[in-house]
Amino acid sequence: MKKENIAILLVSPENPDNIGAAARAIKNMGFSDLRVVAPPAKWRMRSKKMAVSADDVLEQAGEFSSLQEATQDLGLVIGTTRRGGGHRGVFLPFDQAVLKVRGSASRQKTGIVFGRESKGLANDESALCDHLVTIPTGTAYPSLNLAQAVMVMLFALSRERKREAPAIHGRALNKKEIEITIAHFETALKALGYKKGGADLLPRILKTLRGLLKRAGLLEPEAQMIKGLSRKICQKVLSPGEIADRIQALR
Repeated sequence: MKKENIAILLVSPENPDNIGAAARAIKNMGFSDLRVVAPPAKWRMRSKKMAVSADDVLEQAGEFSSLQEATQDLGLVIGTTRRGGGHRGVFLPFDQAVLKVRGSASRQKTGIVFGRESKGLANDESALCDHLVTIPTGTAYPSLNLAQAVMVMLFALSRERKREAPAIHGRALNKKEIEITIAHFETALKALGYKKGGADLLPRILKTLRGLLKRAGLLEPEAQMIKGLSRKICQKVLSPGEIADRIQALR
């Protein structure tokens, strides 16, 4: 596992003290990439009291307006939540999530997402995560402080014995690159006559494809194959002018 390949994302943290304490936990465990989404005003200055010697983590932390923006360069995103339900997403057991993060971080940038103190992650934020995990706690009082949750997760990652990751042939794509690949595939589907409206078959196909990629990821050679196949379909179905227009739209 490459620790620099793991980003810790705090979504709409409400208390600057918790941001500072989380920054301290991040540095304690040897990590450094902190990303804060929609933080409170003057959070860097107000967080320093609890950061102690982790001022550098706060100073280098990225600030983003949305979780989607903060995850564009990530290949795998794991969200932490104690709220269950089938509509929330795909949950992994804690130990399995730790192994998945370690394996992913050996080859691509990986993110662990923590929600706001009062309400955790909203459903639309959970939907941006490839998998969800609940940190095991006592049932009488399962809610963890934000910084505690960060520490537990990173401690588990640091303690897990290193296991040799299977050989991966090709670079794993990040979220932005995956969306570009899906856009090429969508163009091919539209060329074949799949359209929005009616039975909404096109959105359902794309939703299924995104679900598959969330579980398995996408390597660069695989993306090139999808793009090449999409291009061949368009060449068979569309006129040269239509192909040029659609290629321009993908740029």
